Amino acid sequence: MPAAANRPARLVAQRRKPRPVAFWLHNLFGLKLSLFMAFVCLTGTIATVAHEIEWLYKPAVRASAFTPGTEDWGAMWAAAERAYPQATLTGIGSYDRSHAAYFAKSIAARDASGTDFTIYADLGTGHVTGHEYGRSLQDSMRALHYYLFIPRDVGFYLVTSLGFVLLGSLVTGLIVYKKFWRGFFRRPRLTRNLRTLMGDLHRLGGLWSIWFAAIISLTSIYYFFEWSGLDWNSQTPRVPETHYVETASAADIARWTAMARAAKPGLAITAVALPYAPGDPVIVQGHWQAVLVRERADAVYIDPVTDRIVGTRTAHAMGAGERIVHTADPLHFGTFGGLATRLLWAVFGMVLTGLAVSGAYIYAKRTRAALGEARALRFLDYLGAWKWPSVALVTIVPGIAFLFW
Repeated sequence: MPAAANRPARLVAQRRKPRPVAFWLHNLFGLKLSLFMAFVCLTGTIATVAHEIEWLYKPAVRASAFTPGTEDWGAMWAAAERAYPQATLTGIGSYDRSHAAYFAKSIAARDASGTDFTIYADLGTGHVTGHEYGRSLQDSMRALHYYLFIPRDVGFYLVTSLGFVLLGSLVTGLIVYKKFWRGFFRRPRLTRNLRTLMGDLHRLGGLWSIWFAAIISLTSIYYFFEWSGLDWNSQTPRVPETHYVETASAADIARWTAMARAAKPGLAITAVALPYAPGDPVIVQGHWQAVLVRERADAVYIDPVTDRIVGTRTAHAMGAGERIVHTADPLHFGTFGGLATRLLWAVFGMVLTGLAVSGAYIYAKRTRAALGEARALRFLDYLGAWKWPSVALVTIVPGIAFLFW
């Protein structure tokens, strides 16, 4: 009797098709690093809209209505000088807020004690709206997303290497999900158990985020190689080291921005950067004619002593490599279309976060069913040896590093 009773089970086991290699690879790519992947996706999502979040609770970063292209950069600089006469001003502009008319400009400054801080000025009125010491929410979230507040050579490689993991999950997921194109409009089964519902939502979210996962994974892989030494940037022109200036006057800022607009008619200026070191020129940065590039892609380089233009950078005339350099950020963070694309990126960023979480949940439920009721699967046990390193990587390590950052 025992042998006869066990025969059907053996027959079922023999008839069960082996899992394809792509299935195991999909689990491997998306499972063991699921906690870390969810953390990185979540912090990146918050970083994408961190400026807008700041706008809601920080009045100093808000600007009144103005017509783009009419900003009086010299007037904003002069207002900052009047408001903080003891400070040394070192630059004006914000690469990430520049495309939005509702954001104030930020002026980098150093107080009498040598501490850096930020002054905010309203583009519409030219008046100072406030100042801030320390790092903003956006700075903090980007740093956490980029390198976890730990040494950059370690953190940046850890984060960007997830691009390979995400791309592997995407490819293997499409292989495992046969005829996946039929599932775009398949409704989740709401009347079944939670395991079934999570599986349906996981597949549906994965399908609709194919394009987004491809963009994020490929740009992350590019960042990985860029940090490894890949450099497609053009060389910045040099000026005599004796022409170094640490600060400038409002008249200088007004003159340099006028020169840049004359060199590139219609240039939407986004920042004026003073020299970082001897030999560096003044750089008036902005956006001019090209599409899908970051706001500082175009530039006019000026000798601060002779007022001579020593070079320019033109986005629509760049080679393929340098164009990729200036396209990666807008694609990764969705900044190329203003608030609409930022919000779209935030939505799909949450979808990716949910995919990491739901994939882990599905695997945990499947493992628990395979083990039977005799052995309970405790929280995060599905991570195996990756359990505590993953927990430390997203909690203890950034927390301690932040205290000393």
